[in-house]
Amino acid sequence: MGLFIVLLLCQLITLEDLQEYWNEILNLKYGTLTRMQYFACTWLSSFVIGIVGSVFLANVVLKTGSTRGIGYYLAYGILYLIITFVQISAFCRRMNDAGLSKWYTLVFLIPGIGNIVAILIALMPTGFGDSY
Repeated sequence: MGLFIVLLLCQLITLEDLQEYWNEILNLKYGTLTRMQYFACTWLSSFVIGIVGSVFLANVVLKTGSTRGIGYYLAYGILYLIITFVQISAFCRRMNDAGLSKWYTLVFLIPGIGNIVAILIALMPTGFGDSY
């Protein structure tokens, strides 16, 4: 959260960028995200969703006294799917901006390796793949 505030103060990202990010969340085919929008908005969104979800999951554990209940696993699974959807949506829009095929998004689904490859591809400049 502190990183996002620093980016806002340095005017590297604006509140309009965040609004555009969420308005275009379902526009996987034509939407685009610049590198800064991708990193700032995706990480901020994942952080906020993760915090809200963690508070909810902690509440489930406090009420039931255990993490073994079906409600806990169901809530955790839903939280995981929401964060994954937000990240895949942002990654597809970043691929559009970089001029690369959205098929590279499948690499993102490989645990560990997918995150490293996603960061490397996300660092590519706008229109990188247009020359191919």
